[in-house]
Amino acid sequence: MNTPDSPRLTPTLLALALSIAVSAGAQEGAVRAMLDGARCADAARRQLAAWDANLDSALADPPGPEGTRGVRAPTGTLGVWVQVLVEPGGAVSLARVSATGRERFELGSACEARTTSERVPAGAGVGLTDDALASRLARGDAGVILVWSPHMPLSVDQYSVLAEVTREMGLALVAVLDPAADAAYAQRVAGERGLPEAALQPLGGIELAFRGMTTHAPSVQAFSGGRLVGPVLYGYRAADTARLAIRGVLDQRPPPVRP
Repeated sequence: MNTPDSPRLTPTLLALALSIAVSAGAQEGAVRAMLDGARCADAARRQLAAWDANLDSALADPPGPEGTRGVRAPTGTLGVWVQVLVEPGGAVSLARVSATGRERFELGSACEARTTSERVPAGAGVGLTDDALASRLARGDAGVILVWSPHMPLSVDQYSVLAEVTREMGLALVAVLDPAADAAYAQRVAGERGLPEAALQPLGGIELAFRGMTTHAPSVQAFSGGRLVGPVLYGYRAADTARLAIRGVLDQRPPPVRP
């Protein structure tokens, strides 16, 4: 697990990104079952629909210290996610989160809605932000994104493995630095191990963090046809295993959208 201190993200973005632990996917039925026991569930479902939350792709968060249950779900907009929290007593709250802030939607005892918002100053994002990620995906090619850390030696080794594997497979390789890594140490390790200057850009934004890529290094996310594909792949893989894992994810990619 990586350390939580990072000078490269604002406190708000860092809290949003690193407070979310990775777990197994929660299917839409599981999310709906969680809401069935909540107060004002119908109002919560309407808001989730209004926010275009994709419950089929929701990820479960670990239970809170007092039994709070939570999931996070992507929306139809890259870099915008929705969080759902259900308290043991049945109270439900929602939040829509992006790199520019957080909008909260809470329901009172009579199901009255209360909304609040918190903004992040413009220009706070650095490195591979959600806008930069969207621009990279817009090229339409296929490849993988690797998050590496100089503090996790196997993640440094993973870069060399993936450089060979992606070259053989005709894929792009986008390496980004764990935002919690020491930048000076990362630069030294990159120079010693032959990582390019581009690999020193930190992971920024919300999309990849909410997918779980800030939880461990190395972590790998495939992309193809202008979209992110499949789940995050965690842990070091030798060349043969990496090749099989990447091909397995890319072979399951959905067909392109036709006009």
